[in-house]
Amino acid sequence: MADVDTPTVDGSSVPRRVVGAVQAEGDGERGLLSPADFGYFGAEGPGPDVWALVDGERSVDALVAELAGSYDVAAEEISGDVVDFVTALVAAGLAEV
Repeated sequence: MADVDTPTVDGSSVPRRVVGAVQAEGDGERGLLSPADFGYFGAEGPGPDVWALVDGERSVDALVAELAGSYDVAAEEISGDVVDFVTALVAAGLAEV
């Protein structure tokens, strides 16, 4: 569940990476560090694919559509997971909406 101070993320939200977010890869996982508190955020599974698409230009719905095409699944099947992941990025100080 999102922190009280975390903005609501929905399909129309346009997430963008915060300046200074640091990423590194190792052992099949992409780790992200928040510039605000240097908190570690592990992105595994499809997480790195979502992170790669967060560019400040595409809405969450556009991310879902692109990922659904890449994974050959219905957008409805992954929409909630993508919203939850972007919400977690925002809560961790790695993205803004």
